[in-house]
Amino acid sequence: MIKLQLHITIALLCAGALFGNYEGRDEIPQIKEAIKKELLLHPDATLVDLYKFFHQEAFGPGHMIDDPASALAYLMAELRTATAFDSLLWQEVGYKKAYFRINLKLVQEGVIPVDTLVQYFILSANRAQPIPVASWKERWHIVSVAVEEMALGLADYERDKEILEKVLKSDDVSVHHSATYRASYHPHYRVVDRESFQQLLGTLDD
Repeated sequence: MIKLQLHITIALLCAGALFGNYEGRDEIPQIKEAIKKELLLHPDATLVDLYKFFHQEAFGPGHMIDDPASALAYLMAELRTATAFDSLLWQEVGYKKAYFRINLKLVQEGVIPVDTLVQYFILSANRAQPIPVASWKERWHIVSVAVEEMALGLADYERDKEILEKVLKSDDVSVHHSATYRASYHPHYRVVDRESFQQLLGTLDD
């Protein structure tokens, strides 16, 4: 399964380089395609989960990490409490092909050494260039237009819209996965940038 996903992902990476980088409404077709793929993989995802899906692309793994020991300890603590994992071993987030989720199942099963994943996670976080919050709000507006046009019938849609309206008015515009998503897919992963992901793929192919 790992080998199959590896070859499929390499093909998608090559195809992704052909996508243009247009701003505003011109990006809606690409946004819609990314949403379709996400809902095909995670049909129980709600609007909050779609928000997180695109937010991770805009902001990457988070703030700069200057304490590798803490990053390692936090990952190990998560592994000790994780009882199930998503079946998807890795996944690109958003539509700009910049960041990927790496399933911690690969660490638990010894496919990726824990130190290696922490190394690339920290590297990705430290070289990330998150977009300004104002730009993120503009991007999310375009994404929400695409969602409205698709008429997806997402569960708890109106409730999630209210939640996100409050989030976007706060200082912290990040969110957690919905309870529905966590129950269905058990998300345990780390986000790494495209370069780190490709290097990790190289270790899997060895």
